[in-house]
Amino acid sequence: MKDPKSEGISGSISKNGKYSWNKIENKGGKKMKKMNIMKRVIGLALGLTLIFSMAACGSKEEATDEGDSKTETTEEASGDDTLVCFANKGLDYYFWTVCQKSAEKACTDRGWSFAASDAKLDSAKQFDQFVNFINKKPAAIIADSIDSEGLIAAADQAVAAGIPVGIVDTPLTGGDVAVTVAFDNYDAGCLAAEAIAKALTDKYGEPKGTVVNCYGAMSSEAWRLRKEGMEATFEKYPDINYIAVPAEGEIALTQDAALNQFASGVEVDALHTPSDNPGQGLVAALKMENKWFKRDEDGHIIVVTIDGEPIANKFIEEGYYDYSIAQDGYSYGMIAVEMLEKYSMKGEDVPLGPYENSDYYWEKCEIIESDAGPYVKVPAYEINSDNCTDPRHWGIVAEKVLGIEYDMSAVEN
Repeated sequence: MKDPKSEGISGSISKNGKYSWNKIENKGGKKMKKMNIMKRVIGLALGLTLIFSMAACGSKEEATDEGDSKTETTEEASGDDTLVCFANKGLDYYFWTVCQKSAEKACTDRGWSFAASDAKLDSAKQFDQFVNFINKKPAAIIADSIDSEGLIAAADQAVAAGIPVGIVDTPLTGGDVAVTVAFDNYDAGCLAAEAIAKALTDKYGEPKGTVVNCYGAMSSEAWRLRKEGMEATFEKYPDINYIAVPAEGEIALTQDAALNQFASGVEVDALHTPSDNPGQGLVAALKMENKWFKRDEDGHIIVVTIDGEPIANKFIEEGYYDYSIAQDGYSYGMIAVEMLEKYSMKGEDVPLGPYENSDYYWEKCEIIESDAGPYVKVPAYEINSDNCTDPRHWGIVAEKVLGIEYDMSAVEN
């Protein structure tokens, strides 16, 4: 996913679980297409120039942040000379960290070497880091892109150098990518709305009541699509009073948005936020207003989130949350490496059609064609009180298998 503020989730790991896709739309007709082609040609030329100029630099990489401190590039060595590089958008968000760590595990399990970079949500820096990886001549490069359009030229350079490219989380809008692994944000919004309608039916015998959506920044493609999916679904339920309140995907603003609704006198039946990290703002607001009740207690307010991070598993199991719609970030890196090894690194195309793997809770999905090539469309799915402890949920795997602790300090008081 992309930077939620620039468009669209640990080094020093800040384990708060916030993420979002940041897919940039191309709306510009013939003129825009010509401009995009020029951008890619210029980017390719500049990138190739950079590669040649770095040829004598050896394997030591020093990417800098415009006069700031060096950008850290981590590398795990092994006896195998197979190297896979991961150009990450950042490590400040739990989801993005899990995407990288799952790819690292997939590589080290195979005895391969793994290198990763942290662009700190700077698209220009990510482009440079990606090109630097090309100079290492790895077996493959994986990226979680900040700029869905801007990274195409770098990906094209890798392909021209015979290096297959995998993209996770934030799809590119074009280019020749070996495989993309991501999910459908619009569908996630639809599923969240259906979960709320189901909870309201359990409460009232029919889908009615007031729902407050503390939605994320509309500059985020992911959050915009989630909001659109939710609103399209609620159109089927005329007795649901839907209130959309901007909260930018931030914990503090989400807390304020919920508190303002309580103060307005509206009888709130359900609360929603499009990611689990800002959902901590809902928890804080409910606690402040003495409305933090379990599902079987009087006064319970329905809470439904999207992402399925560890906080959601915990609160669903404890009875405070009702549902969360999961985006399996752990599977992204694992599947990308799997497809690259099985097909792309052998010079073969990733085949379209069904994909099955019982290691993941969802088990089955489709590999479809996209503007950038084969796309493993990981399904969104519902986490509820009946399945929340299943060890295959990515939030559980992230903590127990990858050892990435989730920071819940914002809601622990």
